[in-house]
Amino acid sequence: MANHEWSLAKLTAKAEAYCAAAEHCLLDVQQKLLQWEATPEQIEQITLHLQQHKYLDEQRYCHAFVHDKLLYQGWGRMKLRAYLQAKRLPASAIARALEEIDEELYQEVLKKVIEGKKRTLRSSDPQARNKLIRFCLQRGFTYEELSGC
Repeated sequence: MANHEWSLAKLTAKAEAYCAAAEHCLLDVQQKLLQWEATPEQIEQITLHLQQHKYLDEQRYCHAFVHDKLLYQGWGRMKLRAYLQAKRLPASAIARALEEIDEELYQEVLKKVIEGKKRTLRSSDPQARNKLIRFCLQRGFTYEELSGC
């Protein structure tokens, strides 16, 4: 059976399995349904179903995204916010997820990012401090947060 011939029930079941495997946001699910050649009407019905049955939850997604990217990729608040905004998530959900970051953990991650980058820089390089600052800014940390490095 070709994708475009799939019934609403089969597409819904497939979308449920996709959402059950990992946290996804509405935009991710809509894009996946488009790949599966769902019609706009099917996409609307399926995403509504997924939200009603808690397969999709914007706040939960934001919290999981912030947690994982902070811990495993060492991203700062600015980069986290930018990526979540690009996913078209509500500003209130983004703000709440960022507010929930444990400050002690955040400072610990920043310290690890700084130490990791310092190991790759030559101490004789006169631009080492500037390179370190640029690296941390690209990771989403603010200049104010880097004042001690």
